[in-house]
Amino acid sequence: MTPSSDPFIRLQGLLHRPVSTRPDWLKAWRNEAQYLLILARRASDDDDEELLQELEDQADEMAAMVEAKLAAEGL
Repeated sequence: MTPSSDPFIRLQGLLHRPVSTRPDWLKAWRNEAQYLLILARRASDDDDEELLQELEDQADEMAAMVEAKLAAEGL
């Protein structure tokens, strides 16, 4: 899997993306995203491929939602 197609790397990039103003929802979203990445690391360490795939799908959906929100708010 290439880095650009990896939902976890995409999500991590969004976590560290600078924004000019912080919308109210961003802090809560960052906490959720960090938790998802922690769960993914644990699943990877445990070789739990089924859980890892589920978390990958969630990361992809979460990243798409946040990208859309940021774009809608002009950030």
